[in-house]
Amino acid sequence: MQYLEPRTDVPAKDDWSTGLILQDLRWGAKALGGIALVAAGGAVTCWFLPSSPGNTGALVVLALVALLCALGPLMYRSETKAERRGLLERPWRRVPAGVAEDQQDATDRLLLDGLVLKGWFEDLPDMVLHRREVFVCGPDAGGRAVVRVAGFAKMANAEVDTGEYPAREPEERPLGRPLDDPATAKACGGLRWGVRSWLWSAVPAGLGGLVVALSLFPLAPAGLVVGGLVLAVGLLGVPTAVEISRWYRDAVRAVENSAQWTPVPITLFPWQPNQHVAGLAEMPGGLALVQFVIPDLHVVANIADTGVMWIAGTHGDVIAVGVPRVPVLTFAAVQPDRDVPEEDPIPWIQRLRQPDFSGLPR
Repeated sequence: MQYLEPRTDVPAKDDWSTGLILQDLRWGAKALGGIALVAAGGAVTCWFLPSSPGNTGALVVLALVALLCALGPLMYRSETKAERRGLLERPWRRVPAGVAEDQQDATDRLLLDGLVLKGWFEDLPDMVLHRREVFVCGPDAGGRAVVRVAGFAKMANAEVDTGEYPAREPEERPLGRPLDDPATAKACGGLRWGVRSWLWSAVPAGLGGLVVALSLFPLAPAGLVVGGLVLAVGLLGVPTAVEISRWYRDAVRAVENSAQWTPVPITLFPWQPNQHVAGLAEMPGGLALVQFVIPDLHVVANIADTGVMWIAGTHGDVIAVGVPRVPVLTFAAVQPDRDVPEEDPIPWIQRLRQPDFSGLPR
């Protein structure tokens, strides 16, 4: 079983997968930060307008958008501390590691040779237990470090802990039915939520319609503008959201009916903006074009590094794709009768949140 691994022979910042992680974080921070600034400016403007139901509704909507989108830049600042501290100037080091028993402070602890690193590592400790290793940059003079684990396209901040902790026993989990893997079962829960993707358009449309209605009597131009924009965006996104909900529904059925993981060799085509991430795969029935409708960074990075796509199930022309023992699942469309992608740009509403994969190796 091969997983995505960072290179250990170059500075971490020059490793393509680390660069891809930083690039993805940077893109999200810029996109969401711009929306947050515009929404905050509009909210401030509405604050000074005469009080009316329409203006109040516009203020609430803009403030809510500004608050939610501001989380992107805040997360970017937190997740790129290692870059600002210069830790990524050094190469990643592959270090044997274990995992400490759970502690009362809810933080995780990785047990390295003579070193304990603590932090909020989320799903990383399970893979550390399986692989019994971790990739580390640092610690620096202040005891701060950053860690990565095979299979994950993300980094986690850590700091040195001087305590002593008992180690958890390593776990051996056979590669069986996808849903028998706790990580995959957790990811399948995300697919089930994706079946309700239509809500991402229906809820804004309903909220925008409410603001427009409140702005009619008495007349509130600001409420009409804000509510009309939100309503228009919501309604325009409904067809795409309904279609994506169907893709998710088929992917859930694929995973639920799957009895085993199926690894297939795949070669990704060079990524282009506003186009699907796609590749040519050696499917059991022959060569086929595979297009990732909602590409996941972990899945795509693992494919790019290993040349293997792990299928968690098939339903019609939809395959559920993931990484065994990593809590990620996405779906892809398969066209067995094609070996090159046709001109099929992604819907405009998906371009607003399309990840940047220009850092993938060619």
